[in-house]
Amino acid sequence: MKKIISCILITVSIASCAQHQTKENMRSIEDISTLYKEIKHYPIEPHYGIYLSSSNTNFEVRVNDIPVFLGYEFITNDISPKGSYFPINLAISKSGIQTIEVRMYPSYNRETQQLEPSLKNAQVIVDVVKREYNSVKKEYSDEEVLLNLAAPIEKNEVSKKTKFIYPDRTEYLFDGTFEAVVPYDITTLDNAQNLLVTDSEEIKELTEQLLTRYKEMWEIYDQNSISKYADLIYEKEKRTAQQLFFTESDSKKRKGKLLTSGKIVKEGYKMMPFEDYKLRFYANGKIVTLVYDKIGQVGRNKSVLRSSGESRKSYYSFFYKPIGSDQFVLF
Repeated sequence: MKKIISCILITVSIASCAQHQTKENMRSIEDISTLYKEIKHYPIEPHYGIYLSSSNTNFEVRVNDIPVFLGYEFITNDISPKGSYFPINLAISKSGIQTIEVRMYPSYNRETQQLEPSLKNAQVIVDVVKREYNSVKKEYSDEEVLLNLAAPIEKNEVSKKTKFIYPDRTEYLFDGTFEAVVPYDITTLDNAQNLLVTDSEEIKELTEQLLTRYKEMWEIYDQNSISKYADLIYEKEKRTAQQLFFTESDSKKRKGKLLTSGKIVKEGYKMMPFEDYKLRFYANGKIVTLVYDKIGQVGRNKSVLRSSGESRKSYYSFFYKPIGSDQFVLF
C-alpha cells in the first residue's frame, strides 16, 4: 500500500513539475515590453521606408515579396493615401539588393457597388527613402531618396493633364530595386519550407490545414488569453524589435498597441466568424495567410482573423513552416 501511495505521489509530483515548467517557459506580455533589452543596438541604425501617393486604384506594395502596404478599399476619384509614410525594415532581412513591386487593380465604384472595369486613369507613385539614427549622438540624419517608382503616364500637350498609358488594363505591375545596408541578419525564412502550390486540391488541403491554426488563434483572441497570446507572438515581436531597433520607449508603446485596456480584443468588439476567405502566398511561397475576400467591403485582402464593433479590426496572421516541421509558426 505504501509503495502504491509513493508511486502516486511521485507521478503527481512529476506532472506538477512538468506543468510548472511549461508555465515558466511561457512568455508574458511583460516580456514583450522589455524586448529592448534583448536586442542589439548599433552606432548607426538605418530606417527604410516608403512614401505613397495614389488615385483611382486599389493596390499593394511588396518589398522582397512581403506586403508593406495593402489598399483595397479605395473608391473611384479618391486620392489616397497622399504622401503617407510606411516603414519597411520588417521586410528587409539582411544587407544587399532589395526588390520592390507595386500591383495595381481597379478601384471600387460606390454607385455601381462593383469594381471598375479597368484601371482607367489610375496612378501610384512610390518613393523609397532612408534615414539613419546615430545612437551615439542620439540624432537622425537627413532623409535620402533611394528610388522613385511611378506607374507610366503620358501628358496631353493641349490640356497639360496626365493619364495612365494603359487605361484598358485590369491589372498592372511595376517594380524596381534598391540597396539596403542593415547591421542585423534575420534568417527565419532561410529555414522555412516553400509552401507554394497551384493545384486546386493542394490549395484546398493547405487552406484547411491553415484554418485549423486560425481557429486556435481565434480562441486565444476570443477568450482574451493574454499569456497564450504573448507566447504566440513573442518571437515575431522580438524580430520586430530588432529590425526597428526598439528603445525602452518603443517597447512600452508596443505593449500599448498590442493590448487595449489590458485586452487583446477591444471592449465592445467581438471576434468574427471565418467566411469569404482565400489563401495567399508571400515571400516567394514561404509565407501563407488567409485573407478576407469580399469585393467592396472594408478589410479585403487583409487577415481573415477579425473583430467587429464600431468598425472592423484585422489582426496580423502571417505563417511559415520551419524545415522539417508540420507546424505553422507565426512569422
